[in-house]
Amino acid sequence: MHPEPGIGEGIGMAWSIRIAALISIFVAGTASAQTAPITAWDLFRSQHPVLTPSQDRDIDDPILRGAIDLHAHFGPDAYPRQWDAFEIARRMAARGMRGVVLKNHFTESAGTAYLVRKHAGVPGLEVFGGLSLNSEVGGINPEAVRYFAAVTGGYARVVWLPTHESEHEVNHEKASYPSVSVSKNGVLLPEVLEVLDVIKEKRLTLATGHVTPAEMLAIMTEAKKRDLGPVIITHPNMGPKFTNPTMGELQEAVALGGYVEFVASELLGKRSDEFIAMIRTIGPARSFVASDSGLVGLPNHTDALGLTIRVLRTAGFTEDELDLMFRKNPAILLRLNS
Repeated sequence: MHPEPGIGEGIGMAWSIRIAALISIFVAGTASAQTAPITAWDLFRSQHPVLTPSQDRDIDDPILRGAIDLHAHFGPDAYPRQWDAFEIARRMAARGMRGVVLKNHFTESAGTAYLVRKHAGVPGLEVFGGLSLNSEVGGINPEAVRYFAAVTGGYARVVWLPTHESEHEVNHEKASYPSVSVSKNGVLLPEVLEVLDVIKEKRLTLATGHVTPAEMLAIMTEAKKRDLGPVIITHPNMGPKFTNPTMGELQEAVALGGYVEFVASELLGKRSDEFIAMIRTIGPARSFVASDSGLVGLPNHTDALGLTIRVLRTAGFTEDELDLMFRKNPAILLRLNS
C-alpha cells in the first residue's frame, strides 16, 4: 500500500498552498487592521471569500483501524470548515478508527462530543472534546477548564494553552486581535499554574499550544512537578509563529513527559523530509500523527491520515512504528488504557 505516482507531490503542493494561505490570514498588514479590532476569522473571510472544497478520495489503510486523531477541526465554526462533527465521526467509524478529539480554537467541544456520541450512529468511536485557552473563553481561565470538565457526558479531554491568540503568535504576526499571555519576565503566570492543577485534578490532557520554546519548557517542567502524565507538544517547528524549538529543546521537552505531535500538512508538504527526520530523531515511541484537518479545501480527516500513513511507510517506518504513532501513543495521551 504505497502512494500512487505523484501523490506526495500533488497533495503536498495543494496542502502547502492551503497552509500558506492559512498562515497568512493572521497577518494584520492593512491600515484597517491597525485601526480597528479584528478577529482571526474575519480576516480569513476578507482575504479568502471563496475556497474550493476538496473531493473525498475514500482512502483506506489497515493502520486506520484502531487509529485515534487527536487534532480534528470541525464545523460549525467561525472558520470555513468543510465537514461538521457528525460527518467527520461517520467517516472515521467507517474506517474502523477508535477515537477522535474535536478541536475548536475558540470554544469548548465536550458538548459536541456528547451529541455526536448520542446521535451520529457511531457506537464504536470514542469521541472527545477539547478546549483552547484563547480570549473567547477568558484566556488562561481555570473556571473555563472546570466547566469543560463538568459538561454532560464526561467527554472533556484535551486542554490547549493559547493557540492562534497566544502572545507569541500575535506578536510575531503584528496582529491587532487580542493576545493571551502565559508568562511574564520569563515566569509562568499564577493562573497557568492553577490551570495545570485543574488539569491534574480532572485527569485531563495538557497540550502546550503556540507558545515560545522557553515557555514550552517552563510548562513542561511544571507539568512534571505536578505529575500531570503525558503532555502533547503541539506541532513544533511548523513555523516561527508556532513553537519553534531547537532539537535539543524538543528532546528536553520529551524527557519531561512530552509526546511530539506531527500533523498531516507537515508530512504531506514541501518539508516532509525534514519532519520525517525529526520523527527518526525523537523516535516513534514519543511521536504521534494527527490530521489537523477540517479547513475547506484540505483532504478530509481520514484521507489525510491515510496519506500520511502511506508516506511514512514508504519512508521506511515499520507497521509496529506506525501502530505506535497512530494508535498506541494517542491512546496513552487520552488515558484510554489507564
